[in-house]
Amino acid sequence: MIYDGDCGFCTYWARRWRTKIGPQLEIVPLQDEEKRPDMLTTTELEEAVHLLGPDDDVYRGAEAVFRALALRRRYSPGLWMYRHLPGFRWISECVYRWVAKHRMFVSRWTRWMRRDNAV
Repeated sequence: MIYDGDCGFCTYWARRWRTKIGPQLEIVPLQDEEKRPDMLTTTELEEAVHLLGPDDDVYRGAEAVFRALALRRRYSPGLWMYRHLPGFRWISECVYRWVAKHRMFVSRWTRWMRRDNAV
């Protein structure tokens, strides 16, 4: 999973997913140019989180999140809904884009909801 390592919100969630999912999810900040795939531009990587599949398949945005979470069976229902539930994909991508555009607000809200470690 490639995420924006300069974004506290992105870093918090990437690390959280890595902790919940385990070693099968490698997280790489887009700023780590040695580990970044050549097929993706910096602009693409700055717009959304990306997940590289085992056959060099590339997923982005909400789909990348659901596919990463589905690496652990208990978190797989989201990917099933994304693939099969009418409208869920569209809503998920809309919510993802909104959150991505409002990361500072969502970051503050996340900190307030958790009331512990700062993001």
